[in-house]
Amino acid sequence: MGNVGADGFFSPTVTSFVIEKVEPNSPAEKAGIIAGQEIISIENCKIPGCPASEAKELMRKESGEILQLLLENEDGSQVPLKIPMNAW
Repeated sequence: MGNVGADGFFSPTVTSFVIEKVEPNSPAEKAGIIAGQEIISIENCKIPGCPASEAKELMRKESGEILQLLLENEDGSQVPLKIPMNAW
């Protein structure tokens, strides 16, 4: 579960995407995502600035495909993740 910030009305861009809660034993937890991390890139589409429609499309993967995210921890360190979509 995350908090997504956006700017704009007709063609909004994602300004922030902070993970607020990760359910125990969920696919997100198994992938290594933890509460407090911020998604700063979805498939190389940088946040802030990624068009919301593009971010949504990039996250739509078929089973067996890989979703690439770049997360930032609260201490500023970055964590690249490659998540098999069957894990979601």
